[in-house]
Amino acid sequence: MNTFTQNWMSYIDGKKKLTELTIPGTHDSATYDTAFMPAQCQTMSFTDQLNSGIRFLDFRLKRGYDADKDHVLWFYHGSLGLNLHFGQVINMLVDFLKKNKEETIIMCVKNESDPTNEDKQEKFYNDFNITIANNYPSFFCRENKIPTLDDVRGKIVFVKRFATGKVNSSHDGLNLFDNWPNDATAPFENNGIKYYVQDTYYSWGKEREDKFTQHVKPALIAAANGEQDRLYFNFSSGTGFSGGILPDTTRPWDLAKVVNPLFLDYIKNHSRGRYGIIPMDYPEHPDNKKLITALINCNEFKIAAPVSAEA
Repeated sequence: MNTFTQNWMSYIDGKKKLTELTIPGTHDSATYDTAFMPAQCQTMSFTDQLNSGIRFLDFRLKRGYDADKDHVLWFYHGSLGLNLHFGQVINMLVDFLKKNKEETIIMCVKNESDPTNEDKQEKFYNDFNITIANNYPSFFCRENKIPTLDDVRGKIVFVKRFATGKVNSSHDGLNLFDNWPNDATAPFENNGIKYYVQDTYYSWGKEREDKFTQHVKPALIAAANGEQDRLYFNFSSGTGFSGGILPDTTRPWDLAKVVNPLFLDYIKNHSRGRYGIIPMDYPEHPDNKKLITALINCNEFKIAAPVSAEA
């Protein structure tokens, strides 16, 4: 029998759009596969993340050394390889959706090499498309629109954060590449869809709690009171300059162990509602995933959720 966190979307009215939901996610989702603490942002595997209720995944990919031949994209965090390739993980996601047909996964893909060369941009996009074509293309939603939950149950919603060179891909998925705020917060509109992104990852302030009080909290308030057709992304993640390497010792974990308890307290003391997509570092902290469950419980359920759903 599936647990509540494996199928929590089945309790939500399928007529609701993604813009109307609170969706827990992970930042740099593949970094559980490294022991290098300045780069690690997660400890749960992809399967564990999904089973815990995470529905937004943040993919950072690069072309492999033999990509011109095999078209394999590999997970990276900056220059650090993570021993996982894109096709492997797609299989994991599809396996989860086959077992949990009422759920949807939002998959954000960024080209971690960030090339300015248009030929390299197009090759990355080509490799991406080949991987999808070889791995269950029917499981992907690549439309440039905000879907209802019923539209995408059992599917992976593609969010694009990479350039595609001379290829016009403006209507391939939800385009977050253009106008994404670098280490900042901004509302913007791409291809007729309105977005709001808080992604202040270095310039979050002098004290670690500043990341929550000065950046995460205002974005929560903005989402709760904002336009219903705007899609909100609120990153609780961050790190110190140079990834937390000395002398600046704030690693993702150092920030998460301060921010996440503040986040949980805020959610417990405010009314349920729409808070948008929340990519987090170490979302299992504090208290054995209570933050994930609290965010899920911000949603309005069409039927009563199980008692075990309570945070």
